[in-house]
Amino acid sequence: MPRLFRTAPVPRTARRLRTPRTGGAVGIALALLLSAPAAGAIAAPAPTPPTSPKPSLRLTNPRIVAHFNFDAGQTPENIALEPDGAADVTLALARQVVRVDRHGATRLLATLPAVANPQTPLVGAAVVSGIVRTKDGSLYVAYNTGTSESGVYRISPNGNVTKFVDLPANGFANGLALDEQHKRLYVADSVLGTVRRISLAKQPEVTAWATGAALEPSTFIGANGIKVRDNAVWVSNYDRGTLLRIPIEKNGAAGPIRTQATGLTGIDDFAFAGQSTTVLAALNTVDGELVLIRPDGTHTVLLTRADGLSGPTAVAIRHHRVYVTSGAFLTGIDPNLLIADVAKPETGDGKAEDHGKTEDNAKDEDPGRREDHAKDEDHAKDADHARDEDQGGREDQARDEDHGRDQDQARDEDHGRDQDQARDEDQGRDQDPADDQAGDDNGADQDADQDEDEGEDSRTRG
Repeated sequence: MPRLFRTAPVPRTARRLRTPRTGGAVGIALALLLSAPAAGAIAAPAPTPPTSPKPSLRLTNPRIVAHFNFDAGQTPENIALEPDGAADVTLALARQVVRVDRHGATRLLATLPAVANPQTPLVGAAVVSGIVRTKDGSLYVAYNTGTSESGVYRISPNGNVTKFVDLPANGFANGLALDEQHKRLYVADSVLGTVRRISLAKQPEVTAWATGAALEPSTFIGANGIKVRDNAVWVSNYDRGTLLRIPIEKNGAAGPIRTQATGLTGIDDFAFAGQSTTVLAALNTVDGELVLIRPDGTHTVLLTRADGLSGPTAVAIRHHRVYVTSGAFLTGIDPNLLIADVAKPETGDGKAEDHGKTEDNAKDEDPGRREDHAKDEDHAKDADHARDEDQGGREDQARDEDHGRDQDQARDEDHGRDQDQARDEDQGRDQDPADDQAGDDNGADQDADQDEDEGEDSRTRG
């Protein structure tokens, strides 16, 4: 057993572990390395944690969607999410990466290459830990062997496994973080207390980006979980129970390390809720808790062992769903993947606060909408469309009625004009024949008078 274990007594719960097939000493060592806050807490007790009674978000309907086999080394360690809501999970001792769909169906994506004589620091076993997903569907995972095989590996969308970069054999690469905007990976080394930066290029460069006492272990595990947010790298320190923030300077260098929160015994990996700096963190203890950490450093417990947690190791968020992996390293009971729903509280203006985007994929809108979310939007669109149609129908009906009234009025007016004109024409026709008859009679009288005068004149001349 590694020398460091002599500095702290092995917890009684660890002695009762069912041993994975990789061997008793290795199984207990790995359990302590990845998830044993008892060892770190004995050497460096954390201060009393500041708490807040009212969380800014609530989780409802926690349910386990996938169970794993501890005896087969299926110990969930880290998680990355697919656009359709499936979860890609690393199984530390089994050296595997699996995909769990939203209904719990699990399939193997890849197995990391076996190492004949692994010499991983503190453990002695080959361990796969952190995982991230890029937009093209590639997965990058940290693999620790204590040999030249240690490094970050790439799993292509079709399942091909290739080594991306080498990492120091005497270190332990734990969490991975993706800065897709600048095409970089960040790796937290739990043993060497270092954050490394890796360029996502054809010829990747590895740089020891940040070091310091705040990242180092006090007795056991130092830098653990890691994420990128708001032009800074955030890191949890397991031994010290702290959440740290390291600004990224304009030239890309690491700024001064600042402590964001304390009193987080057993803090493992974490995730950001929406676009804020509110954090959901896995506290990997025997009791096992998922906590919400506010920007002011206070925190509130959201989920516990009673909800199904069994030594939580990592957390991820997508579209109002929270995913939590439990490795069960301290109990050996029910390693699993749990999902809970975010119940959105109302803000001061009566609107629901949105915690919907994942921390790694806030800008990733390619088919990254959750199916339920899409259905809700479609339903809302249908309702709006129906209302528009109803309103449009009423407006069309009103226009038709108005148009009908206009047409009726126009017909009435035309009919009235036609009647008036008809009466005028009839009256005119009645008056015109009388006048004509009068004219004829007058002309006949004038002709008769003229004939009579002419006759009288001719008789006088004769």
